Amino acid sequence: MRALIRSRRTIYPNQYTGEIIPDEQIRELLIDATYAPNHGRTEPWYFFVFSGEARAELGEFLATTYTEITPEDKFKKHKPEEYRQRMTLASHIIVLAMKRGDNPRIPEIEEVEAVACAVQNLQLSAHANSWATYWSSGAIAYHEKTKEAFGLREQDKILGFLYVGVPKEAAPVQSRAPIETKVDWKK
Repeated sequence: MRALIRSRRTIYPNQYTGEIIPDEQIRELLIDATYAPNHGRTEPWYFFVFSGEARAELGEFLATTYTEITPEDKFKKHKPEEYRQRMTLASHIIVLAMKRGDNPRIPEIEEVEAVACAVQNLQLSAHANSWATYWSSGAIAYHEKTKEAFGLREQDKILGFLYVGVPKEAAPVQSRAPIETKVDWKK
């Protein structure tokens, strides 16, 4: 397990072969995701899965939304086409959502954290199968238009888009900062 955790890396869609992973295998990744810890057993994760022709529809939505919401001074002409192309490289794109539970004692941040744990489970499960993932977020994911397009309530959130595919090659090994720079032991 340690090797799996330490070797998982983000691999971008332009590094995918375009090969299609069977839906049933993606379903198993989603089941693995649901075993994430969550306070109050609210299970706040919700996944919208795009495969086949639906990927192009999502790409068009992302391209159009980018064009509509991006201020002129930040607009990059190549981005709409990049959104469309990215869809053809990934086997599946999973829109990651947090649907708030009904327990008012559970803070929103804990619901978001639970979804992040679910996504980590999904990514590790994909990596165990030698598949690649890329979690994309940003202005489009967080925009009200996107939340409305997916029929989410005011208290719910889109947390990003997870691209899943077959990598052309394994991601290079990367190091992390020494643990001593991230820990303050108190005894």
